Amino acid sequence: MLPTSAEDTVALIEEARRQSAEVGQLLGSLSEGAARWRPDETRWSVTGHVAHLSVLNAAYLEAISEAIGRAAMDGPRGEGPYRHPRIAAWFVRSMEPPPRRRIRTFRSMIPDPGVSPSRASHDFDGLQTRMIDLLERARGLDLGRVRFGSPFASLLRLSLGAGFALLLAHNRRHIWLAREVMALPGFPGPGGMSEGGQGEGAEGG
Repeated sequence: MLPTSAEDTVALIEEARRQSAEVGQLLGSLSEGAARWRPDETRWSVTGHVAHLSVLNAAYLEAISEAIGRAAMDGPRGEGPYRHPRIAAWFVRSMEPPPRRRIRTFRSMIPDPGVSPSRASHDFDGLQTRMIDLLERARGLDLGRVRFGSPFASLLRLSLGAGFALLLAHNRRHIWLAREVMALPGFPGPGGMSEGGQGEGAEGG
């Protein structure tokens, strides 16, 4: 959700913690073979979806951190109501699951095919913790007026609030897609030992 007031920050923090726990449980319940299983060369494994989130989140959180640092000096402050760019609101909504269409992923967002499930889970958890820290640092700032540029699309400028909401929505999208992989015919299940790396290709969503 897009935050409209300072009180909404609490809900964003709670959602970040919930997602961290869900991903930890998801990968922790699978063997390495099952976590790496791919239905075909164009789709990602459960591990691949989580690792992709860390690639994207790390870049976005760095941009958000820099924006907070600049705004902390003399940036706009306020408790709300926050007003976000219309295109940003649309972009956030487009990320919510279930996916309406499959998206071809930029090469810069494709995860390392060799990353292990445990590393993917650890990295995701660490970045969720950083997101929570940044949400705390942003308290008092106007989350609608403080803006930053997307690290992957220079022409796209987002408000701080939209940036946080986008990451959480995108996380939900790929957690949904990871669970979709687990529901496919041929998935080896929690105890399966099928081999296979993430590889490259479409995000599967």
